[in-house]
Amino acid sequence: MANATDFIEDRFIRGFHPRWVRFAIGHSEIESAPGLARLIIDGAVEGQLSDAEIDDHRTAPRWDLHWTPPLTLTVRARFSHPAGALRGTAGFGFWNDPFDWSGNVQAPPNAIWFFYASPESDMAFVRDLRGHGWRAAFLNGGKADRVTMAVGNALFKIPAMNKLIFAAAEKRMDAAEFLLDEVDMTKWHEYKIEWRADQAIFAVDAVEVFRAKNPPNVPLGFVAWVDNNATTMGPGKDFSFTRIAIAEREWMELAYVKIERDA
Repeated sequence: MANATDFIEDRFIRGFHPRWVRFAIGHSEIESAPGLARLIIDGAVEGQLSDAEIDDHRTAPRWDLHWTPPLTLTVRARFSHPAGALRGTAGFGFWNDPFDWSGNVQAPPNAIWFFYASPESDMAFVRDLRGHGWRAAFLNGGKADRVTMAVGNALFKIPAMNKLIFAAAEKRMDAAEFLLDEVDMTKWHEYKIEWRADQAIFAVDAVEVFRAKNPPNVPLGFVAWVDNNATTMGPGKDFSFTRIAIAEREWMELAYVKIERDA
């Protein structure tokens, strides 16, 4: 008999599914109406985190999260602004929430999602790919023990060492990304991720847009969010991280989220 959390379908008819943690900090809000959830940033202040999200990665330690392949995620969503005008980062999918509140990396980053970063960011993990925009992506950082992560964080804080750390990490990480420049983020679309042990398949409105091998296989948690983060990181780049001011109200709306664990 399937576990109750092997299948989740939330159409926000009567609020939110009990699985989700609702997290809103800073100048952010989470609203719901029958058949709709809205994650909002409004008046974010430079240097202070504003983040609105629903997730289930906060309910377990990052090494014991719930979701593993094979499964399929389907989300119907739209945004208040098009790519380039929407500011901060936003998206939905699965990750292992690798950062603590001080910005230290507590585990190798692993994620598989639809991810957006505004032009203030430069976050490509695939060389020669633009580091901002709306994209289908995964990052497979594998596993590492806590001692290794502590040493890496200590070295990362030494000037001029972050490029070396990224160069070393690049050799052990797999990343795949595809820019969705033809997708209008302000229109309703159905986004789907088929997460398999050996490959990931991304589709928009039932049309496959990207397929890549070797996605992460560690347990991950679901997240859908908007925030005011801006980051530069990736192969050959100096690391920087900040929170940007967002004076204009912006949001992501969700009509449904469905997660089906495949047999």
